[in-house]
Amino acid sequence: MEKIGFHGVAMGGKLYSLRMAKRMTQEQVAAELCVSPAAVSKWERNQTVPSVEMLWALADFFDCTMDELVGRRQPPVERMGAYDQQKFRLAQVGEDLLRCGEISREKGLIAMEEAVGEPKSGSRFLKFAVPYVMNLFMKKADVDFAFRLLGNYAAALPEEEQAEGRMVAAALRAVFAGETLGIQREIIASYIGMDYRERGGTMGDILKYTRQELIHKFQGKELYSEATDLLEGFAQLGGFEIQVILRNLDNATLTAALMGASGAVAVAFFSNLADWVLYLISEDMERWQGTEEEILEAQRKVLEIGSFCLNREDESGSGGVF
Repeated sequence: MEKIGFHGVAMGGKLYSLRMAKRMTQEQVAAELCVSPAAVSKWERNQTVPSVEMLWALADFFDCTMDELVGRRQPPVERMGAYDQQKFRLAQVGEDLLRCGEISREKGLIAMEEAVGEPKSGSRFLKFAVPYVMNLFMKKADVDFAFRLLGNYAAALPEEEQAEGRMVAAALRAVFAGETLGIQREIIASYIGMDYRERGGTMGDILKYTRQELIHKFQGKELYSEATDLLEGFAQLGGFEIQVILRNLDNATLTAALMGASGAVAVAFFSNLADWVLYLISEDMERWQGTEEEILEAQRKVLEIGSFCLNREDESGSGGVF
């Protein structure tokens, strides 16, 4: 029987990796899926292939896609630990708002309107809001009236965009009122959360880099010390194996572990992260001030996740999974 696999890793090996990352036995997985342990064993050894219905169940159980299971594509990991994509989105828009505030204070509101034509974040509401409010001011509208109307537009946005709309309206009101950049930043941070506020304004420095530039920035990274080489073998892992590890890590552990690793290991992990997660992990590494012991503890955790599959020989003959 022809194996289902990709990049040298048969689907059985992928199922094995996902199961071991969950710290589960074949019997436990079988019980969850209402199949026999023998069926799970045969899948992992590539002796049989799950039905389409069972592939759906496996994908749901392991929190991945069917395409990932059969190797059609490997989308970058979208989440890490406590990171929240909506908050990252708000942070991007927040940086655009701060640029609006800077331009307004230096060159005036007209210059700000011209500069906001294409926000770096792509925020359609910010692109609408600045000329809308400027137009009302040209008509001699009262500030409260103008921003009350803008607030109505924010409330009418799709639910997933309403937090962004409220933040844009509140921050722009501060800009038009001539508030300091410090006050504007406090307003923006209040819509994103304490994590953003505690970053102290470094987000803008990170967002100026492209994905390729961030990865290249860490390529030449050296080991923290001779003792922090525990993950060097992971530089040779394939994308699927790296993603199995990433899905079981929190951002703090990954940050500390990579701080001690070489550039080759950092690039292997970075290449499998979605853009917004890559930005945040990169920023965390720039700000990291831990110790060698913290690095070693984190690296041991990463090893624990991968060690179940390291040097395992696939009984079907496809080679080691890791």
